[in-house]
Amino acid sequence: MRYFSTSAYTAIALSEKGEVPRELQFLRVGKFKHPSYGNFEITAQTLAELKANFDARVRGIDIAFDYSHDSDKEASGWPKSFELRENGTELWAIHIEWTPKAATKLAEKEYKYFSPDFYPRWEDPESGKVYKNVIFGGGLTNRPFVKEMAAIVAAEKPRGDQSMPTIEEVQAQNIKLAEEKSSLATQLSEAKAAQASAEAKTAETEKLLKAEQGKVISLTEEKAKIAKEAEFAVLLKEGKACAAQKDAFIKGDLTEFMKLAEKPNMGGKGSTEGDTSEDFEDKVLKLAEEKCKADPKLDKIAAINQARKEIKQ
Repeated sequence: MRYFSTSAYTAIALSEKGEVPRELQFLRVGKFKHPSYGNFEITAQTLAELKANFDARVRGIDIAFDYSHDSDKEASGWPKSFELRENGTELWAIHIEWTPKAATKLAEKEYKYFSPDFYPRWEDPESGKVYKNVIFGGGLTNRPFVKEMAAIVAAEKPRGDQSMPTIEEVQAQNIKLAEEKSSLATQLSEAKAAQASAEAKTAETEKLLKAEQGKVISLTEEKAKIAKEAEFAVLLKEGKACAAQKDAFIKGDLTEFMKLAEKPNMGGKGSTEGDTSEDFEDKVLKLAEEKCKADPKLDKIAAINQARKEIKQ
C-alpha cells in the first residue's frame, strides 16, 4: 500500500565526449518542503534504508527509471546498484543501463534532469510486511520544482500512477469517512434525545407550575372568603346586618345586600315622613356611593353603615 511518495531532482551532465553517464546522484540528506506532502527530512539513516531495501529486493522486481514519472509506461533505464557516498550523506544510482532511446534523448538534451521516487513506508501486498524507505524508481524530467539547483530538492507533483491512490488507500479513506459519518450520526441522535428530554422536563415543569399557581389562587380566594365571613360576623353581631345578607356581602353585591336588609323602623328618630323602605335604601346607597367617591380607600360596607346612621339621625 502506498503511504507517501516524493521526488527530487538532480542535473545529468554529459561527459566531455557527450556520453551519457551511467551513474547519478539519487538523493541526499536535507530538509525540504513539498507543495503536496509538506515538510520532510532526509537523513543518513533514510539513505541507508533505501539502499538496504534495494539490495534486498523487497519489492521483488527490478527497479526501473521512466520518463516524467509515467512508471506504468516504458522504461528509460535500469539501475543495477546503489552506493552511499560522502560519509553516507549522498545516495548514488550506479551501473545504470540506459535504453537506447533514453541515451539518445539525454545525449540530445531532450531531457536534462532526474527526479527520484521513493516511499517512506511501503506494505508488501502479499505478506503484509511493512518496510521503511523503499525505492520505487525515478524519472527523467525537465520541470524540477526549484530551479537552478545543482543538489536534489523537492520536485513537482508526480504524474501518472504516482499521483493515483491505490485501492487500499481508497478503502482506508472510505472506512475513515464511514466512521466519521457514523460518529456524527451518533452525536446527532444523542443531541436530539437530549433536546427531547429537555423539552419533556420543561413541559412537566410548566405543568407543575400551573398547578401550584392554581393552588395559590385557590388559597387566596379561600383566605379572602374567610376574611369576608369574619367581617360579616362582626356586622351581624353589631346589628348592622342580618343573616339574609351574608351571601350578597361575601359576593360584594351591594345592591342585593341593600335589598335584603331588614325593613328600618320608619317611626324612629330621624325618619322622614312619607319615606318608604325602598326610598330609605336608595338614599343610603346614594350617600354611600358619594362617600366612596370622596374617599376611595373607604370600604363600601363601612360607607353604607355610615350613610344609614346619618340618615337615621
